[in-house]
Amino acid sequence: MNFVVDLNNKTAGRDRVARFVQYGSKTTWHYMEKNDFDVKSIKKFKQLEQSLAAFRKVLRFGRFVDSLHTALRTVNHSDKTIRYCVTFSKIAHSLYLFCDHCLWLNRNNFLQINAPRWGQAGNRYWLLSIIMNLVRDVVELNNLFKAILKKKILNTLNRKVAPKDVFTGEAVQFVRSHKDLLIDTVKNSCDIMLPLSNLGFVRLSPGTIGVVGMISSVLSLYTLVDQKAKLPYT
Repeated sequence: MNFVVDLNNKTAGRDRVARFVQYGSKTTWHYMEKNDFDVKSIKKFKQLEQSLAAFRKVLRFGRFVDSLHTALRTVNHSDKTIRYCVTFSKIAHSLYLFCDHCLWLNRNNFLQINAPRWGQAGNRYWLLSIIMNLVRDVVELNNLFKAILKKKILNTLNRKVAPKDVFTGEAVQFVRSHKDLLIDTVKNSCDIMLPLSNLGFVRLSPGTIGVVGMISSVLSLYTLVDQKAKLPYT
C-alpha cells in the first residue's frame, strides 16, 4: 500500500501508470475489434485511451524546461558518451515536449498552429531523442563487453578458471551489476517503435503498439521503484 501511495505522490509515477493503462486500452480495443466485440464497448476503451493521452499532456506541461536543464548539466560532462548522447537526447526531448505543449494549446483553442506539421515535427524530435539514448546504450554495452572479454582471455591464459566458468560467472555478474543499462536498452528498443510508427517508417498494428508501450511503461515504473535500476541522466 505504501508503494502505491509513494508512486501516486510522484508526477512521474502517475504519468507512467496512466501511460500503461493508455497503451493497455489500445491493446484491448484492437483485440476487441479483431474478435467482433460490441461496438459500444470498443468505443469506451478508445475514449479511455484518448482521455489518458490528454491527461498525460497536462501532467507533462512545462516539462520541456526540465529536459533543457538536464542538457545544461551534461554539456560539459567528462564522459564523451554522456556529453554528446545525453545532451543531444535531452535537447531533442525538450523540443518534442515543446511541440506537444503547443499541440495541446492548439487543441484547447489557446494557440493557432498547423497541427499536423507540428505533430510530425514532435515525432521526429521524439525519434531523435530515443536514437541518441540507444546510441548511448550500445556504446556502454560495447565497452562493458570488451572489458569482460579481455578479462576472460586473461583468466584463460593464466589458467585460473575454466573458460566456461569464466563466461558463466561474468554473464551473471554482468546482469546483476548492470541491470540499469539492460533495462534502459530494452525500454528504448520498445519506445523507438512508437515514433517510427507515427512517422510511417514501420507499419504496426494498434495492438502491437499497445504491447510495446505497456512493456516500456512497466520498465519505467520499475526504475521509479528501484533507483538502482535507473540509468544516470535518463
